[in-house]
Amino acid sequence: MENIVHIVLFLLLYLIFNILHFHPTECTSYRPISLLNTDTKILAKVLARRLENALPTIISKDQTGFVKGRQSYFNIRRLLNIIYSASEDVPECVVSLDAEKAFDRVEWAYLFAVLNKFGFGPNFTSWIKLLYLRPTASIRTNSQRSRPFNLHRGTRQGCPLSPMLFDLAIEPLATALRSCKDISGIWRGDTEHRVSLYADDLLLFISYPTVSLPPALSLLSQFGKLSGYKLNLNKSELFPINNEACALDFTSLPFKIENNTFSYLGISVTRKHKDLFQENLITLLNQTKYTLTQWSPLSMSLVGRINSVKMIILPKFLYLFQALPLFIPGSFFQLLDSVISSYLWRGKRPRLNKIHLQKTKVARGLALPNFRFYYWAANLRCLAFWSSCYGQPDCPDWVAMELQSNDSLSILALLGSSLPLASFKSIRNPVVKHSLKIWAQFRKYFGFHNFSLLSPIASNYLFKPSCQDSAFQEWHRKGIVRFKDLFINNSLASFEQLSRKFSLPKSNFFRYLQARHFVLSQMPGSVTATDSNVVDTVLSIDPLKKRLISTLYGKLLDLRSAPTDKLKTAWEEDLGLLLSEDTWVSILKLINSTSLCANHCLIQFKVVHRAHISKAKLSSIYPGISPYCVKCKHVEASLIHMYWSCSSLNKYWREVFHTLSQVLNIKFDPNPLTALFGVIEGEEKLTTAKQRTLSFVSLLVRRAILLRWKDALPPTHTQWLEDIMSFLKLEKIRYSLQHSNKKFQKMWGPFLKAFQTM
Repeated sequence: MENIVHIVLFLLLYLIFNILHFHPTECTSYRPISLLNTDTKILAKVLARRLENALPTIISKDQTGFVKGRQSYFNIRRLLNIIYSASEDVPECVVSLDAEKAFDRVEWAYLFAVLNKFGFGPNFTSWIKLLYLRPTASIRTNSQRSRPFNLHRGTRQGCPLSPMLFDLAIEPLATALRSCKDISGIWRGDTEHRVSLYADDLLLFISYPTVSLPPALSLLSQFGKLSGYKLNLNKSELFPINNEACALDFTSLPFKIENNTFSYLGISVTRKHKDLFQENLITLLNQTKYTLTQWSPLSMSLVGRINSVKMIILPKFLYLFQALPLFIPGSFFQLLDSVISSYLWRGKRPRLNKIHLQKTKVARGLALPNFRFYYWAANLRCLAFWSSCYGQPDCPDWVAMELQSNDSLSILALLGSSLPLASFKSIRNPVVKHSLKIWAQFRKYFGFHNFSLLSPIASNYLFKPSCQDSAFQEWHRKGIVRFKDLFINNSLASFEQLSRKFSLPKSNFFRYLQARHFVLSQMPGSVTATDSNVVDTVLSIDPLKKRLISTLYGKLLDLRSAPTDKLKTAWEEDLGLLLSEDTWVSILKLINSTSLCANHCLIQFKVVHRAHISKAKLSSIYPGISPYCVKCKHVEASLIHMYWSCSSLNKYWREVFHTLSQVLNIKFDPNPLTALFGVIEGEEKLTTAKQRTLSFVSLLVRRAILLRWKDALPPTHTQWLEDIMSFLKLEKIRYSLQHSNKKFQKMWGPFLKAFQTM
């Protein structure tokens, strides 16, 4: 392959320094990022797409970094389960090892030897070697660029293939640590835990640390000689888990000893579970307060502020929601909402209902994040792992530990039981206890109090016979796993039907009667399996499904009623007419579909939601202000007056509708529905192109009025036409991005042609 194809890879490394610890003369202050040629990135991405499907089968589940179907919170929940179920007899500790420039130190000869050992064929390996065939780099700092120089080791950060290659490179170390007989791991149940990795972030779970750590360090040293791996002992930490470990003398070990808290994957891990809330969520809340206070004076629209919350603030909280199984009281979210509301409205009283702002764009909202719903969605995904892994032999370690954490109660049975749930006092694992409290909190909020047919039959503490009779375990093996399996065609099956379907012996008839009686007692009245809700979704959904948190979040938003009936009634009173349901739906639909510009969408949103303050309303708030219109000066300026019925706007509206009639080739009489919302009502129907034209130009009509909301002079027809021609550039970009120039001509051709004759 090298004889056939020869390429030279040219890398530009932008050096970005860490502002918090910036020392210009120290190399550690800079962070290089590889900017690769496009052809190199394409080839690397193709190889990465092939490798990602094989990686889960050859990389142990201890490694979660950049492996398909694994997440960083797997490691964190596993760590928390181990720490908060510490042994009382054996000294145990966690060692967090920091590798020095791990990605940059990988020796290529070692990497290719590992690929060969894992069984990658010469064809695939040759493509990998092609990417590492005499590459060169040039370092760019500000506007200065160094001379190109050759690279001899390392996997480039910024390359799509790099993290997967590093996973392969470090896997032999993980294997050696797991198999070393001189190292004692931490036992929980029947499982020994030794290693946890997220790419180069390595945790060791060690018991008898004074005996186990020296051989572990020796093994790490040997591995470094082969691979280039080197520990940064200044940043490596040892965290004693229990009192037995705290009593040991660790002065001979080269680690920093942390007795109270240490940081792992962005989480402050504390000795006591109750301290996680203060160290992580309260700390982040205080940081958010400071950040939003700094941003508040910036000149940003409401949409810009919502987007900044969604893109910068939400991901930080969402990461904690996923990683930390913490019951968070409603008061925390009230405080967080007040901080965000103050930022959105610059410390003033909100003009729009938060519920309408939090609707999705599809639901005619502005997609302001609902942090409490995201918190529930993130934790529901973790509970979905409990359900999907029930009875499965191979599942993530954290799931197995949580499902086996209490022998007296079936954890999964608690999920499906009716509210209130059984007492949590018997559950000693705080991770499981808090997860169940979150589950109960969510169900109580939405009123999901009833029993779920997706509850397991075997080992269900609510169904006493299943805990005493091992025959129900045989039902599980035959496929009767949940109570819903007792239903055929949505109706409770007879014993004969179940016998034919699952090969049940006649001796199980009494057990069938017991199960049927339990179902009827839990669900009095007509029993069918058709009714389902979010509880059933969580208990049946695939937790590895893409965008699952977004899916669950959307379902939670759908559950919360946010009707617009009051808005519709208010507009009907102002307009003096009844709006049909179809017309009202069309009005709402145009909020986010009229224009590509976010500020245009905000204008339409505020118009529909009556957010602009009229002179009459302002006078009722401040008695010293006159309620009369500043334009006509003899009528009280209500909202509909300032938008539509002011006599000073008559000429403006006549000219606008004359132009619309000319452009759309339809006789348009001035009417408030078209003027305020860009829709028409009646038998007259517009083509899709004409409707889009009408909605866009009518939006600019309203924009012109709002720009002169407090002025004595009304907007002019000429100003409106100038606005249209200016914003047509935006529309041109919109259709160009969609490769729909023909649609642009179809939509705007008649207007441009008519404009030339004006």
